[in-house]
Amino acid sequence: MEKNRLEAFSDGVLAIIITIMILELKQPVSDRLHDILALGPTLLAYLLSFMFIAIYWVNHHLTFQMAKQINVKILWCNIAWMFVMSFIPFTTAWVGTYPKSWAPLSVYFLDMTLACITFHLMYCLILRENGQKIKLGARSIISLFTYTAATVLGGFCPIAAYIAIAVVSCWWIFPEKKRKSK
Repeated sequence: MEKNRLEAFSDGVLAIIITIMILELKQPVSDRLHDILALGPTLLAYLLSFMFIAIYWVNHHLTFQMAKQINVKILWCNIAWMFVMSFIPFTTAWVGTYPKSWAPLSVYFLDMTLACITFHLMYCLILRENGQKIKLGARSIISLFTYTAATVLGGFCPIAAYIAIAVVSCWWIFPEKKRKSK
């Protein structure tokens, strides 16, 4: 399979995920400002999830730019990553409805953790397949740790977990510099 087919398929799946998320947003019950403010947790969960997906989409694109070739392992890892990403509309809706409840928070952050793990695995496979040395930087390790910590501790201190996830996710708005082929 050519990498452009994989990228096009991934782009389509991510576009569908974002479309499902926006369709899950409910209108305020009236035209009063108070009613839109009541949707605050849902809108914030949507914003965080949208940014999470957008950041991954950019980094997915940049990662595949450096790939000269892909193999079946990379294909399946990409599919695993998309599978995890496809749960984001569900977990976003659940955590938006119950923003301080342990189970929704844990599942929401677990989904983000699994997205981080599968993406980094795919990244490492791409590096290896393309003859580059595999080395995760500090940002990758901190991200993996932060997502895992938010999953475990999010139900005890939701605000801190949301802030940690938002900060680490925004850190990825500025992608790591491309590695030079060796």
